[in-house]
Amino acid sequence: MVKDPASGRYYRFGEAEASILRLLDGSTPLDTIRRQVEQRFDAPLSSLGLQGFVEKLRSFGLVERSASSSPPPPLIRGPVRGSLLYLRFKAFDPDQLLDRMVPRLGFLFTPRFVVLSTAGVAAALIITVANRADIARDVRNLFNLHSLILAWFTVYAIIVVHEFAHGLTCKRFGGRVREMGFLLIYFQPAFYCNVSDAWLFPERSRRLWVTFAGAYVDIFMWAVATLAWRLTETASLINQLALVVVATSAVKTLINLNPLIKLDGYYLLSDYLEISNLRGKAQGYLRAGMRRLFVGGSSEVVRPTRRETRILLAYGLLAGVYSVWLLGWVALWFGRYMVTRYQGWGLFAFTLVLLATFRAPVARTLDTLRAMFRSFETLRTAVMRGARVFFVLAGALAILWFGKMELKVAGDFTILPAQNADVRTDVEGIIDEIRGEEGDRITKGEVIARLSDRDYLAEIEKVRAQIEESQARLRLLRLGPRGEELSLGMTEVEKAGERLKYAREKRQMLDKLFVQRLVSQKEFAESEEEVSVRQKELEESEGRLKVLQAGNRKEAIESVEAEVRRWEAQRRYLEEQLLRIAIISPITGVITTPKLKERVGEHVNKGDLIAKVYDVTTVTAEIAVPEKEISDVRIGQRVEIRARSFPRKTFEGTVTSIAPTVSLAQDALAGRTILVRTRLDNLSGLLKPEMTGTAKIHGDRARLLTLLTRRLSRTLRVEFWSWW
Repeated sequence: MVKDPASGRYYRFGEAEASILRLLDGSTPLDTIRRQVEQRFDAPLSSLGLQGFVEKLRSFGLVERSASSSPPPPLIRGPVRGSLLYLRFKAFDPDQLLDRMVPRLGFLFTPRFVVLSTAGVAAALIITVANRADIARDVRNLFNLHSLILAWFTVYAIIVVHEFAHGLTCKRFGGRVREMGFLLIYFQPAFYCNVSDAWLFPERSRRLWVTFAGAYVDIFMWAVATLAWRLTETASLINQLALVVVATSAVKTLINLNPLIKLDGYYLLSDYLEISNLRGKAQGYLRAGMRRLFVGGSSEVVRPTRRETRILLAYGLLAGVYSVWLLGWVALWFGRYMVTRYQGWGLFAFTLVLLATFRAPVARTLDTLRAMFRSFETLRTAVMRGARVFFVLAGALAILWFGKMELKVAGDFTILPAQNADVRTDVEGIIDEIRGEEGDRITKGEVIARLSDRDYLAEIEKVRAQIEESQARLRLLRLGPRGEELSLGMTEVEKAGERLKYAREKRQMLDKLFVQRLVSQKEFAESEEEVSVRQKELEESEGRLKVLQAGNRKEAIESVEAEVRRWEAQRRYLEEQLLRIAIISPITGVITTPKLKERVGEHVNKGDLIAKVYDVTTVTAEIAVPEKEISDVRIGQRVEIRARSFPRKTFEGTVTSIAPTVSLAQDALAGRTILVRTRLDNLSGLLKPEMTGTAKIHGDRARLLTLLTRRLSRTLRVEFWSWW
């Protein structure tokens, strides 16, 4: 490893290159150096290759042109470096601060701390697995303004600790840390700590620890936060802060350890493979391969070893595909937003952003094209290679034009039963018996549960007694008065007549005596009163006798008859309710309600749900097809589905219906969809209601070129249609 103190750059050389460096003393001729290197490594070294290597060293500023020449001026770097997608802002030099911190935090680098922290991480993993449902529930409650602001400050505080962990570890092993600052990676803010001095450590384990220190601190802080979340009160600030750390650290650590972007995972891989600037070398290796393909020749002075070739090729392809995918996704999202919102001006602004972002690759491509036409020989070679490439592209285009493939429209699906029924109670009562359990198959009309009949039987007996009483009164009214009652009535009339007769005779006698003044006025008045009373008694007795002789009134009989009918209706109602205490299944299917047996003895009201029965011999798959794809879907097309529970088994059906309206998915990223339904045989019972997976709808055969460009064509025909 060579560090240039003027530029601050680091260079790694192999054993052969290092030998050449040691022999460049300013006096030994290059031919002598070449022969010595060939003898030492028993391998040929061309003069052109050696001269090219020396010129490359001069371009790096690692060799002087003459012994008397002055050293190159130190490289002055501005506070802002990088490209639009990878901007670096230097903040300060932390070297002296880290010098003061390392002695005070020395316990962090002891084996005891590593063992204790590892045990804490293991305990946190156990707690997370055991309480994953509670953690998911609490995390969902974090989506509010207060929690998001707290999360923002917490995340950046953890990132600062993360970067200081890198710097402290590098300082602990004897390195220097001269730079800390901020990064913008694909427009996402981050912090950085320049620990390039770790490349000078001869021990690879120390270099790996410097790189892994940040991720290790993240994992340790996640473990501490998990323990704090479990041990503190739910509503406390500490609990909420710990939950924020738990929720953000896991995702942040996964992203940070991704080796395909220049974060800790990338530097860990680079240190482990002992290949500095892995990404740059891999990209350079791929670019050199492209130049050899189109221009010919080789610009490489020192070829990579076979091991390095495999690593650079594999990493270059993976990193390139990942970068294309990530940038393509961001560009697609941003371009769609700009065009949809601002139409033509949005497309113009989007094009400018693309040109500014990819100006460096465009410039390199133009340089390559200029290099192709520097000489006639190069031009001839480029034409020959270009012709081969043209024929390859023409063949590919012919395949795309004449080749055909079946169009397939994909979408997520949810399994629904072909028929489902809610088994509910028709009457109120207490569950006395359960005859089924979850998973049991039951036929239509079969009893699932039965309510207690004791209360209904008692009510029926009471109503029957009321009916008997009313019927007896009705018979009594219909029979009319008895002969004895008539005789008694006539006797009462005769008795009243005799009393009236006696009262009148008594008054006549007193009339005579009153004239002779032998009785008082009071006795005479009392005799008149008695005559009146006896007259009324006679009329009352005669009236009762007439009522008895006339019999019972029709209205009274009709009233009792209505009362009898009312009680009869009540009895029939209770008997019907008694028949309904047996709760039966309206369809043939499978019981899906869990823990039915535990409901014995529970009081239920009319209409309460007892169980759910699903007919799963035939199921319906409800497929969410994107709105833009629905024009390619028709009723009768073949459908294949693959459930997440059975990834190796494919179920087949046909499109039976297409929803007439568009649905807006709960997930905003899913966009607007239209539900397409298909029926599937499920005699095996593998497909359960609410299962999910992915479905493919097989459409017509179309050209490969049409299949590849149909989405772009749809966008041009719809989004840009209003421009002209």
